[in-house]
Amino acid sequence: MCSYVGASCTSVESGPALAIVRLISCSLLLAAFGYAAASAQDRHCGQTVVRAIASLRQNCAGLARNSLCYGHPTVDIAFAEDAAVEAFNRPADRAPLVNLARIQSSGLEQERQHFGIALLNLSANLPQTYQGPGIIIMLAGDAAVENEINPAEAPALSAPLSTAALVDTTLFRHPGVIPERVASVAADEILLVDAFDDSGKWLRVVNDGTIAWVAGADVARLNAMATLPAIGAGATFPFQALSVSTDTEFPECDQAESMVAIQTPQDMPISLTVNGVDIRVGAMVTLQQVHRNALSLTVHRGDVTTIFGGTVKQGESILGILGETPERDYEVLDWSGALTASEAELARGQRAQDALNLVARVNGWPTFQTFRHPPDLLHVVARGESLYSIGRLYETSVAEIILANLGDEPLRLYSGTTLIIPNPGSGFAGHGKVPLDATREE
Repeated sequence: MCSYVGASCTSVESGPALAIVRLISCSLLLAAFGYAAASAQDRHCGQTVVRAIASLRQNCAGLARNSLCYGHPTVDIAFAEDAAVEAFNRPADRAPLVNLARIQSSGLEQERQHFGIALLNLSANLPQTYQGPGIIIMLAGDAAVENEINPAEAPALSAPLSTAALVDTTLFRHPGVIPERVASVAADEILLVDAFDDSGKWLRVVNDGTIAWVAGADVARLNAMATLPAIGAGATFPFQALSVSTDTEFPECDQAESMVAIQTPQDMPISLTVNGVDIRVGAMVTLQQVHRNALSLTVHRGDVTTIFGGTVKQGESILGILGETPERDYEVLDWSGALTASEAELARGQRAQDALNLVARVNGWPTFQTFRHPPDLLHVVARGESLYSIGRLYETSVAEIILANLGDEPLRLYSGTTLIIPNPGSGFAGHGKVPLDATREE
């Protein structure tokens, strides 16, 4: 007979052999019980998060530009001093971004079945003629975003002005001498313009949803153009400079991870300042504070360019080293080099994209898929091959090949051995010496 009392399990049968058998059986029973309890906890945790995400369909429908949506309890907001405080204390409440200083969502509260989610739909420097969503920022779990733009300094993009080309000219994707042509423009053709670049020499053209740039000297100058804002790297639109922080504790289940996701319009990179560092984002990333002094950024679609000159591609992550400065508590002092994103990081991005797609469908916006690593391949070792040559062949990491194929015995290469090739095409990384007793044998 085996009885469970608190955390103990004992055998009451006589005989040492039988007692040992019963003790082992009881231990296995308790292990199974503990696993079942943990599985049930994970399931309930996941269900709470799934319900929170599903609530976005109703609570964030019709989310207008420059507004904030209360997705699921609990979410707290703070406004700039002497600003009117809007009611924002229950799901489906909305708030304008004007004068909004900080937003904080809550982590998992299992007893109350709460998991905080909030969405911001930013216009930033997007023209009024642009259709569809703006820059979407989603907070999930214990996450906070602070607006580092003074509301009094935020410019306003008004309706575009109508002007005409003075000569035959060209529209470019970006201002400056950048050979990325968008279209040709004939003399006297009408152009709608709504902003200058930082230099004041280039005007942004927003005809029929097209967003491009034309040399200011090539179009008729109007007195009203003096009122157009500059929208370069130093633009000061609400939340275009922001500080991000999240909980660093392990969640009760993977679905309850705290994070901040940022999605920019497709094919339209946006300049942002995140924790004091300028980056150019296009089109979906997640950020998570993995340590008090470290902020992880993973690119799930498109790419990110940092002020340090590095480009982070989809399926890659970088780590920002955080430090306290007079300006902010968590400032990125430097970024690491780009690394292949882990499966856990990619799964986090997929959860974020699923939530964003849910909001997109209810608002009639486009939906997207995130990057996934190529599936693992199998390779049959041929005579004379080494781990180095195999890693080169598949453009992947030798260390990852070793880790993917480690068993109870040291990895040894024989002709005919079948190897798992993880993440083919992720980038070759070799070693001067073959570690972990991985040797080649004929």
